Amino acid sequence: MDYRLFPVLINESAESEVIKNTLFKNLIDLQAAIYHLDAHLETNWVTNESELINLWEDIYFSLMNCGISLDRKNEYLNHIRKYEKHEIELRHGKSPLRFDMEYFYFYKSCDVKLLRRLIYERLGLGGLGTTLAEWRYYDLITEVNDDIEDLVEDLDFINGNRFLISLIEQGREQTELEFLNFMIKIGIKAKSRYQTSKGKFSKQIYDTTVLRINETQTLMRNVLMEVDDGLLYKSRLYRQQKTIQI
Repeated sequence: MDYRLFPVLINESAESEVIKNTLFKNLIDLQAAIYHLDAHLETNWVTNESELINLWEDIYFSLMNCGISLDRKNEYLNHIRKYEKHEIELRHGKSPLRFDMEYFYFYKSCDVKLLRRLIYERLGLGGLGTTLAEWRYYDLITEVNDDIEDLVEDLDFINGNRFLISLIEQGREQTELEFLNFMIKIGIKAKSRYQTSKGKFSKQIYDTTVLRINETQTLMRNVLMEVDDGLLYKSRLYRQQKTIQI
C-alpha cells in the first residue's frame, strides 16, 4: 500500500477518519482476495474450476464492501480477468513475451489500478486535478520492479514473471537490454505527461517515477550478478513448459 502511495492519496480526502479507515481496511481485504486468486494460479499447473469460482466470489464480495454494486462488477474487474487469462495461457505454452511490454505490464498492474480507482471514487478525489491516467508510468515501473525483486521467489511458482521468462527464453544480454530500454521509455513518457499536467500530485508522481526507475535499474544489475543460469533452469515454470514441449 505504501509503495503504491495509497495512504498519501487517502490522506488528501476531506472524508472522516472513520470513512477513510473503513475504506482502507476494505481495500486490504480486496487485495487479499485478489492475492488468493493469484496464489491458486501460482501453485497449481492444473487449475481447479470450482476453486476459481469460489475465489472470484470472494473478490466480488470484497468489491461490494468497497461500495460497488454486483451488477457493475465486470466494469471494475475486467482487467483482473485479462490478467488471469494471461496467467492461464502459460499452461498452453503461450509466452508473455509475445506481448508488447507496456501492454503486458499495464494489465499486470491491474490490481493496483483498481484499488486506486476505488480510492478516487469513494473518497471524492476528482478535484485534485491529478487524473488516474497520470499514474500509468508509476504503475508500470513499480510492476517491473516487482518482477525483478521477486525473481528468486518466483522460481518455485508458476508465475507470469516476464523478467524470469525473458531470462529463460532470451538470455541475459537481450533481457537486460529490453528491460533497460523499457525503463528509459517509461521515463521519457512520464516526463512528457508531467510537462502537460497541472495536478496537485503531478510533480510527486513524476519525481517518484524517476526514483523508482533508478532503483529498478540498480536492482536489475544486482539480480543479474547474483542469479546463475542453472538456478533459472530449475524453476518450476521452466520445468512445466518443457513438459508441454515434450
